[in-house]
Amino acid sequence: MKVGCSTYSYHRNFEAGKIDLEGFLEKMFRFNVDGVELLDLHVTPDPGNLRRLKRLGLKLGIETAAVTIHPSLEVESISPPESKRVAEPTKKIDKWIEIASLMGAPVLRVDVIRTPKEMSQEEAIKVNIDSVKRCIPHAVEKGITMGIENHGGVTSNAENIIKIVKGVGSEWYGVVLDFGNFGLEERAYEEMEKVARYAMFCHAKTLEFGLASQGLEPHWEEKRIDYRKIMDILRRRGYNGYLSLEYEGDESEGTAVPKGIGFLRRLVQAERGSRRIVGGKNPCQKR
Repeated sequence: MKVGCSTYSYHRNFEAGKIDLEGFLEKMFRFNVDGVELLDLHVTPDPGNLRRLKRLGLKLGIETAAVTIHPSLEVESISPPESKRVAEPTKKIDKWIEIASLMGAPVLRVDVIRTPKEMSQEEAIKVNIDSVKRCIPHAVEKGITMGIENHGGVTSNAENIIKIVKGVGSEWYGVVLDFGNFGLEERAYEEMEKVARYAMFCHAKTLEFGLASQGLEPHWEEKRIDYRKIMDILRRRGYNGYLSLEYEGDESEGTAVPKGIGFLRRLVQAERGSRRIVGGKNPCQKR
């Protein structure tokens, strides 16, 4: 596994104009992350700007692990206040497949396509399947794996997510599993268990940190989400990809994000020290 960080972990700083992508990458260099996840909300999709960011990432030794988009909204300006308009989903997905390819990102998280309230759940599932299927050949051509996140709406439960993944029916499409978006009750871990076999990228959601100790060494741990259960699920399902920090708590991002990255690094180091597959499938095998 590798440790990553989403620009969303600094969303308040981005929204206030206190940080830009260059500053974000420099922080990630200091925190020694393996890769970053870039949200369309925080990216100016000008080719010249993208090339400069890619060059900076190379200089700092940080890869672009994933790009994340909301297919139903086009971001017209990332400068505060942000400006957005309704987007045509397939056009936006195709546009950002090209951007992910330019940045060298193997993963494009495509959020659920929002549909009118009067549309039934089954119709909404079909819209998501049909839209993504039209973009799959382009993604395959560019070597980009797309994924849908458990992110509310029609993706609030594992059953619907699996329907969408199976409906698309491509090895180039899977799940971006968010550890906090199924809720914080026991049901959440049952839902994660169901979709983990399709995971190709993970959002390591963190909400609140508390001090813990192992031997004489104190360290920060996530308090509200049970990562022991999650790591057990991932291990049994053969997941070996990124844990991309997505901090959403009330603490200052400046102090919380380093805590979260340190927490994930400890988890990954422990996993590497005892790497094995217990049940489940080898991640190299077809699902």
